[in-house]
Amino acid sequence: MKSNFLTRTITAIVFAGIMLFCILKGAAWFLGLFGVCTILTTIEYTGLANRYKGANVSRLWATISAFTFYAAIAGLSAAPSGSANILLFLPFIFTVIVILVHELYRQKPSPINDLVHTFFPVVYIALPYALLSVVSFNVHGPTGYDPAVPLALFVFLWANDVGAYCTGCTIGKHKLFERISPKKTWEGSIGGAVLTVIAAVLMYRFLHPMYFYMGLAGWIIMALVVVIFGTLGDLTESLIKREMGIKDSGNILPGHGGMLDRFDSALLAIPATVVYFCFIIYSEVF
Repeated sequence: MKSNFLTRTITAIVFAGIMLFCILKGAAWFLGLFGVCTILTTIEYTGLANRYKGANVSRLWATISAFTFYAAIAGLSAAPSGSANILLFLPFIFTVIVILVHELYRQKPSPINDLVHTFFPVVYIALPYALLSVVSFNVHGPTGYDPAVPLALFVFLWANDVGAYCTGCTIGKHKLFERISPKKTWEGSIGGAVLTVIAAVLMYRFLHPMYFYMGLAGWIIMALVVVIFGTLGDLTESLIKREMGIKDSGNILPGHGGMLDRFDSALLAIPATVVYFCFIIYSEVF
């Protein structure tokens, strides 16, 4: 037990360190980090689909389709104002054509099942990772890369995880969603929300110059958005794993499982945060 806890702690610290370094280092590091995450997570998911769902997915082409989709959206977001080009989607479109034509000649027993698991990572994995660039380059105008939103988002996700884990283990009694995740409790969720709001207040207090374009109330609401949809994202991945009959999605991260296990909350929290910031930008509130 102690050995596993130590392994989880070391992995979490190294993982968080790499994430923070790449987010704060600059645009190239940030885009490269989530490009690699797109590749690794897609490889992991397609491997699970082939093994546990009886699919015959080409992991190479599925990964290429997810990455080219990520690159297209990230490229559009990162491009200077007025220079974005829809031609960035051509590699993805070409990949889709290749996959569909290739399926004609594979003669597999369930081509629809194969295609569903081939393109599902585009929506479930590549899209959320790519949307991070939308709020990193466009959150308050075409002024270049700004790490504030992705930094806050992941700090909020980590605070929610820590708060939920500690509170749930100590006083958790009432099940949150027992059918999908028997260990999650309402007490844990509330504890995670409280710690996340505290994190939002502290980050705003000590890193205010980075957060000048939105008031404290706006960042607290973002923290709550991350808590709610991060929890739903966690439950969504639990649903997928339950359908496949597995406990962990992989073993690439010692003590934490796979890439899907590590980013499950983010895969729904990121799109929700993008929607929230679009509302903030266009409504001019907070």
